[in-house]
Amino acid sequence: MTTHWIRDARSLLLAASLFACAMPQAPAQDPGPDGGGGGGGGVISVAIAPLTATITRGGGVSFSATVTGSANGAVTWAVQEGTPGGAVDGTGHYTAPSVLGTWHVVATSAADTSAKATATVTVSDVPTTDVIPAARRTVWNPGIPGGIPSRTTLCATVTPAYASANGQAVFNTDGTGDAQPAIQYALSHCAANQVVFLPAGTYRLNSGLQISRSNITLRGAGATQTKLRLYNGNDWVIAVFPGWPSYSSFINVTADVPKGATTIPVANGSGFAVGDIVTIDQNDDPSYLYYGGVPYFKRSPSGGYASSSAPRSMGQTVEVTGVSGNTLTISPQTHLGFSLSMQPQVFKPGQAYVKYSGIESLYVTGGSSDQIAFYAAAYSWVKAVESDGTVSSGAASDGTLGQGNGMSGDHMALYRGSFRNVIRDSYFHHATHVVQGGNAYGITLTEHSSDNLIENNIIYYMNKPFTLRASGGGNVIAYNYIDDAWTSADRGLQETTLDLGHASFPFMELAEGNYSPQIATENVWGNSGWMTIFRNYASGKQERTNAYETYQIAAIAMEIKAREMNIVGNVLGTAGTLGASGGTMAYEVTSNPPGQNKAAVFRIGHGVGAGDGTDDIGTYESKTSATSTYANLLRVGNWDNVRNQIDTAPATPLPDSLYLAGKPAFFGANPWPWVDPAGATRVNVLPAKQRFDAGTPVP
Repeated sequence: MTTHWIRDARSLLLAASLFACAMPQAPAQDPGPDGGGGGGGGVISVAIAPLTATITRGGGVSFSATVTGSANGAVTWAVQEGTPGGAVDGTGHYTAPSVLGTWHVVATSAADTSAKATATVTVSDVPTTDVIPAARRTVWNPGIPGGIPSRTTLCATVTPAYASANGQAVFNTDGTGDAQPAIQYALSHCAANQVVFLPAGTYRLNSGLQISRSNITLRGAGATQTKLRLYNGNDWVIAVFPGWPSYSSFINVTADVPKGATTIPVANGSGFAVGDIVTIDQNDDPSYLYYGGVPYFKRSPSGGYASSSAPRSMGQTVEVTGVSGNTLTISPQTHLGFSLSMQPQVFKPGQAYVKYSGIESLYVTGGSSDQIAFYAAAYSWVKAVESDGTVSSGAASDGTLGQGNGMSGDHMALYRGSFRNVIRDSYFHHATHVVQGGNAYGITLTEHSSDNLIENNIIYYMNKPFTLRASGGGNVIAYNYIDDAWTSADRGLQETTLDLGHASFPFMELAEGNYSPQIATENVWGNSGWMTIFRNYASGKQERTNAYETYQIAAIAMEIKAREMNIVGNVLGTAGTLGASGGTMAYEVTSNPPGQNKAAVFRIGHGVGAGDGTDDIGTYESKTSATSTYANLLRVGNWDNVRNQIDTAPATPLPDSLYLAGKPAFFGANPWPWVDPAGATRVNVLPAKQRFDAGTPVP
């Protein structure tokens, strides 16, 4: 066994949203009540395809019509129910209304108006597809319903004059004096749904800021204009944080809670109320869950976190939407089932969650215990922020000189069941020291944090740019540019750029549309399952690959015990030579030899002896075992640049997205989906990488 290193230390302390493509169906003919006539003496008939479609509100689908029995193949299009049922143009493209329901699109022959064909359209909040079986996926509907609130009313503009007028320490906006007391005072006294505004300038913080109240926005003049610089040996720059939560009551669940459930039966429902954010967890189920030796980010049956006694690795955070006796109604649905035999429990923190508070349009640096941290935060956000881990002087040998004060920990951490938050349009980069042990992480989701949206960010030059550590399902990591993962402890190793499991047990998460050289799961601290990797570009070639990396180079790497993974519609691998040794990629490595020194599009089933903080990258399981990662892997519709082919053609067209109803606004005029394995151009332009390459990383 090859002993790796302990990869996590400091921070250990602490549809199926499948967008609706209309599925091709066999043509149906509807010649009308009398069969039609005319047009060359034959019976005119019309066929329409697809015959049925399920799409979201405002979504679209294109129909085609074929006319037989007439030289005139023209048709007219209409919605049978008229305007309430949506609209269809002259080409057969249908746009759904904002109202849920079942509607009908009719194609009528121009040669004989009695010859018609009808398609049925279901407008649903949960579009479906059969590309990924229902048991292997969930409904992904992450983030803040309706989007980030737009607030315009200022409760305070924090200036030196504001500090003086409110009895706070006076500071200067050139980085001298301590601005923390004045900014904290403004945050603590701001009225709900208003904004604490920081004008352009540099703000020295001798201690971190805390947003402990709901419905508050902290906003700067822009990431290049408003700069927060922390000078403290053990603090975050900003935390959305209601106080250290206490968990005094853990209520037993009284029956199985299946996947997709919207109710939870409990022994006593009297302590719950509508609007509560709660967590359901259970003892580890050995039929699919490998604990891996990390006691953190989960709890023991007695309730305490950071216990090594019977940890409860699998859990999900939800909102209570109704209480009827001892039955809780919840939203969203459960992403994976909870078994009564595993003693599931429901609990909530003693402190209320911080809800609907956000951080916007500013720059942070100097976090020595994370830059930005969310603890028990819900419906909150980070938007258009630069988090800078460079150092202005005295850099470690692997630090990067820049304008920052450095960073240790996580650039952006979601702790303690954080729920439905949004991290978007931001730039997280560099660290004081790029090494394992939690010192150089980008974005991390922990402790059953669920249904968060991480979208349109740049995450760059980290040990682990993105990682999941006992996250709680329903999270979406989408359209991010993630690159240059490495460790100064071993420059020849290719680290994982997008890590879908660095502490058991993340499950039912979606990685869609990312530019991430390597996407992987591992067993250093336990396994993960039911992940979906959809329409990403993973080349296996990081920014630094050819200069340093010699082993464990891969586009997709799945260690042993990765359960029910879905890899669908991606573009993968690099043709030609890559790595410092100048080798070429194999399509697949499942044994040793060729082992870790052979670059691969897919590396599957290694890590037989992994766990308890060590990796075993040279030993592979048998891929013919019914329980192997290989046997439980779904690979459909992926193009690889080594063989120049698709692995298995999908039976139906791939949806554009598994969580979006249409093209996101931040793509502008760029093609979307930007990854199209069956297209003439398989990899187009990702806006986040376009910003990075242009030197304007924050929009």
